[in-house]
Amino acid sequence: MHRLGDVMDELRGQLAELEQRVHEASSHYDDEPWQAENFARHLPGKHELSLVATVRGKPVGFVIASRRPEGTHIHRVATDPRHQGTGIASRLLALFLARTPGIVTLICDPRNRTALDLYARAGFRVTGTAAEGKLSLAAGTPLYR
Repeated sequence: MHRLGDVMDELRGQLAELEQRVHEASSHYDDEPWQAENFARHLPGKHELSLVATVRGKPVGFVIASRRPEGTHIHRVATDPRHQGTGIASRLLALFLARTPGIVTLICDPRNRTALDLYARAGFRVTGTAAEGKLSLAAGTPLYR
């Protein structure tokens, strides 16, 4: 596992290729795949928080997140279709959540049962409905009560 900031320069193109494979394999992943510039775009804390899993130097999964005023938001969770079911996403999420205090949020298509099951196992719960009927999920506890 690597922090995004540690591998961004060398893996940016490969991350975009992985994103494209995930997008093509799932009709419920997202409307458009991220391009290389999306991975490079600055978001608060993104390079420190985000994680990339590699096998033999090639990315096979990632969690891309950034800080927001209310906590941390996960923008992307992906596993290479050839490595799905091997626990990569579960390990990425577990490590990410262990390193990230406070509330962590994400948005998921309600038809993506595989992702929803993964998030439930990681401790996320549905907190509402977001744009276009997607579900808002959250894990963790507020830093200040």
